[in-house]
Amino acid sequence: MDENAFHDWLITCFGKEQGDAVWQQISQLPDSIREQLLSQDPSTLPNPAEVQQLMNAFTVGGLNTVNEMQQTVQDGPINIKLAKSLALQRANADGSRTTVSAEEGAAVRKAMSEANLWLDSACEFAPPSGDPQALTRAGWVEGTLDAWAKFAAPIAASMGDALASVISERLGDSFNGEIAGMFAGPVPIPIPEGMKDPAQLIKLLGNTSFAMQLGHAAGVLSREVHGGFDQGIALLSNPAGALIAQNIEEYTASLNSNVEDSFGNISEEETAADAKTDKADADASAGEQHSAMDAQTEALFNEIVQPDPIPQDEVMTFLALREAAHARLFSAVPWLMPRFEALIGKYARGISIDLDAMEEQLRDAESLDPDSISNAVNLTKVGIPDTPEQREAMASIESLLALVEGWVDCVVWRAGMAHLPHIEQLTEMARRERATGGPAERTFESLLGLELRPKRMREAADLWSMITAADGPEARDAKWTHPDMLPSLDGGANGTAPNSQNPTDPPSGGNDWDAELSKLLGEEDS
Repeated sequence: MDENAFHDWLITCFGKEQGDAVWQQISQLPDSIREQLLSQDPSTLPNPAEVQQLMNAFTVGGLNTVNEMQQTVQDGPINIKLAKSLALQRANADGSRTTVSAEEGAAVRKAMSEANLWLDSACEFAPPSGDPQALTRAGWVEGTLDAWAKFAAPIAASMGDALASVISERLGDSFNGEIAGMFAGPVPIPIPEGMKDPAQLIKLLGNTSFAMQLGHAAGVLSREVHGGFDQGIALLSNPAGALIAQNIEEYTASLNSNVEDSFGNISEEETAADAKTDKADADASAGEQHSAMDAQTEALFNEIVQPDPIPQDEVMTFLALREAAHARLFSAVPWLMPRFEALIGKYARGISIDLDAMEEQLRDAESLDPDSISNAVNLTKVGIPDTPEQREAMASIESLLALVEGWVDCVVWRAGMAHLPHIEQLTEMARRERATGGPAERTFESLLGLELRPKRMREAADLWSMITAADGPEARDAKWTHPDMLPSLDGGANGTAPNSQNPTDPPSGGNDWDAELSKLLGEEDS
C-alpha cells in the first residue's frame, strides 16, 4: 500500500490534525512493523465514514478520557449513551422524518381514540392515564431505549461476568497483572493509566460491545415498529402507547404492493394463456366471442376475487387497536413487566460464553460498524447451550409472551370486526410476520439469545377466544389477576374450553397453515 494513500486515509478518518499525529506515530515504528502495516491490501481498511460514525458515537458515549471510561464501567453493564447515539444514527438516516406533521398527529389521535372506544366493549380493562403519542423514529428510540437497557441489563451483566471468567481461566495469574498495551494488527495501541487492570478492560469491552448491539438493534427496529408495544412488552415511557406514522405509511404501501404484485402475476399468466388460445383458434367469430367472454371473466374476477387496496386509515386503526390493547393490559396488570424482568434475570444467571466463537465473530467482521461488531456479543452465536434452568426460564418467557399476544389478538378481533373490513387480512398478515421473525422475535433473539416460537401465540389466541366464548370477557380478563390464574397453553382453560369456534372468534387459519408454520419453524406439532 502506498504511504501517501494510507496517510490520506488517516486524514479522511480523523481529520487533518489527528490524522497527521497518528501518521507521525506510525512513522516512528520500527521498520519491520511499519512495512508489515503498509503491506496490507487497501481494500481491507475500514470505510472512513464508518470510522467517523463510530468515533462520534464513542465521543457521545463518554469514551474519550480515562475518567469517562471508568465512569462508564461504574454506571452499569450497558453504555446507554453509546447505545442511544448509535440507534439515533440509524433511526435518522435515509429519509427519516425529523418531525411529526399536524396531519399525521391528527390521524394518530383519531385512530387511537376510535380504538379505545371500540375496546371498551371488548375487554374489562380501562385505558391508562395520559394521551397516546405520535412519534418519529428517533422519538421512539428516545422513548424506549432506557427501558431496553434496564430490561437487557441482567443479560449484559452476566455476559460481562462470563467473559471475564473465561479470559481469567485462559490467562491464569496474568489476569491479576497489568496490561501495558494492545495491538490492532501490527499497530500498538497504548493503554492509558487507570485502565490497565484486565478486569476493568474486560468490563469496558463488555459494556461497549453490548451497547453497540443494543444500539444497532434499536436503530434497525425504529424503522420497522409501528408503535410502543411491538416487542410484546412495555418499553415506552408513555403508558398510553404511541404510533409511528411514517412507518405505518410505509407498511401500508408495502401491504398493498404485495397484493398488487400477486394479482399482477396472475393476470400476466392468464394473458399469456389467452394469447396461446387465441392463436390456436382458427375461427374468427369464435375468437371474438372468446375475447368477449374473457373480458367478462376478467371483470368478474376483478370485482369478486381481487381485493381492493387497504386504506391507510384502516391499517392505522388496526395497529392502534393493537397498541391500545397492549397499553390497557400492561397498565391493568402491575405484575406483568416485573414478571418478565424476573424471568430474564433467571435466564441470565446461567449464561456461559464461548470465547472461541466470540473471537471468530470478531475476526469475521466485514467492516468497522455496529452491525458486524455486535455479532461478537450475540448470544445466539457465542452463547454456550442453555442449562436446564435456562430452558425452564425460556419456556416461561415464551408462554407469558404468547399469552399476552394471544389476548391482544382476541380482543382486537372482537373490538374491530364490525368496523374494519380487512381485519381478517390484517390479522393474518400480523401472524405471518411473527412466523418469519417480527420485532418481538428478533428482539428476544438478538439481544437476549431467546428463540421464540410464534406458533405458541396462535395457540394462545385460540385459547383466549375459547375462554371468552365459554365464560365471557369478564372471566377471561380476571385470569390476569395473578400469574397462577393464567390458563395453560398445554392443558386449555381448566378443561372447560369448547372445541368449536365461535363466529366472533378470530379465524384460526386451519390445519394447513399450522402445518406450514411448523415446517417453517422446524418444529413438530405438539
